[in-house]
Amino acid sequence: MSEEALAKWEPVFPWIEEQLGGRIVRRERQGRESGGRYAWFVDLEVDGKLLKTYVRGTRDESFSYVDVYSTKREAKILEVLHAQGVPVPEVLCFHEDPQAVVLAHVEGEANFNLVTDPAERDGIAEHFLEVLAQLHAVDVSLFEKAGVKIPATPEEIALNDLDVWQSTYEKGVREPIPLLTFACQWLRRNVPRKNVQPVLCQGDTGPGNLLFHEGRVTALVDFELAHVSDPMTDIACVRSRDLYTPIDRFPERIRRYGELSGREIDFDTLTFYNVKTQALVPMSLAPVMEGLHAKTEHAEWIAQHVLYLRTTAQSLAEATGIELVEPELPAPQETRFSRYYDMVLENLEEEQSPAIEDAFLKNRMWFTSRLVRHLRHGDRVGPAFAQQELDDMGELLGKRPANLVEGHRAVHELVLGASPDRDEEFIRYFYRHARREEALMEGALGMAEGAQLSPLRD
Repeated sequence: MSEEALAKWEPVFPWIEEQLGGRIVRRERQGRESGGRYAWFVDLEVDGKLLKTYVRGTRDESFSYVDVYSTKREAKILEVLHAQGVPVPEVLCFHEDPQAVVLAHVEGEANFNLVTDPAERDGIAEHFLEVLAQLHAVDVSLFEKAGVKIPATPEEIALNDLDVWQSTYEKGVREPIPLLTFACQWLRRNVPRKNVQPVLCQGDTGPGNLLFHEGRVTALVDFELAHVSDPMTDIACVRSRDLYTPIDRFPERIRRYGELSGREIDFDTLTFYNVKTQALVPMSLAPVMEGLHAKTEHAEWIAQHVLYLRTTAQSLAEATGIELVEPELPAPQETRFSRYYDMVLENLEEEQSPAIEDAFLKNRMWFTSRLVRHLRHGDRVGPAFAQQELDDMGELLGKRPANLVEGHRAVHELVLGASPDRDEEFIRYFYRHARREEALMEGALGMAEGAQLSPLRD
């Protein structure tokens, strides 16, 4: 974050002291492996006692969806949920400009991957499913005053969230991504028509977005993407988060949710929401990718973007019954620059990183070394991958494009005018394209390295 960007947050902290009637004694900016928004752990001394808080700020303007899914909206949703007894952090106060919500501290750890005892993992997962069922039982009409749209028809239930993402994505990018163009069209052609009682979906639920302590969930956290929809949306979100933070035995977990909630697991509907959930990640990141700069969580955003392009293509194949074939990828070739990249990585990872004590700066160095790893691999395989991509697009278009940009623009236009009978051809191409994009970041994907979608059934 630039000095200018940091400076805009400075007025928030004396304001917090004024609102809570205390003096700040500790302030630590949060740095996370998976990226994230501006956030701080802030402790205050209030009437001789320590008050621990968490200050959750707003993402930068490159995340265009924050115009709709704002921090203010999230704070109002949390207030409703807290009043209804759902375990979420309590809202202490809200700062309007820049938007930041001050939350009461909740005891707990966020990294489910650190839990190695099988019994403890099962206990936390079971309690999470109980809490998810509790969340889905809250009367959705309570959220209207929080600015949450309450859909009525099957089409509105299925698409109101997509409307937000697609509109902000299309306004935010200069170069549309053909796979996302196709996914949006496919979703609108395949809306589930069954009647369903909508619920408030967390919209990014599962391990990683919950806190736990002594084998129990202490809070669900991160409701920025909350919206009213089919409960299968959140099941699809759990599967999505399972890529980074496995919940173990996924088919068994979703059966258990069905028992606890009294809801049938509708697998036809679930595959639809799985396509939507996977596509929303690269849709949200596409404008970010066009505006990457040194102060962003660059390597993590690239990793998530390419991973979810691949899982979007896989989910489309799953939903349409297509058996995908792995593309043949060229082997890396040493170049004149290969050893220089090796030298830079040795400097960063063996000399610089071990000497950094500040948690936030160490996290920043981790992003930097991953970016260099990506560049090193791109140097070795990028030219061959580009030739494969041009050949592949030539098969689709009937003419090999002159370059990648021209080709992707032509594929985007082709998708817009194509009939559904070309779906299989497109999905197979998009999977090969996504596998190449992901392979370009091999060794730099971080938590996404080797991640695979869990099966829906045993």
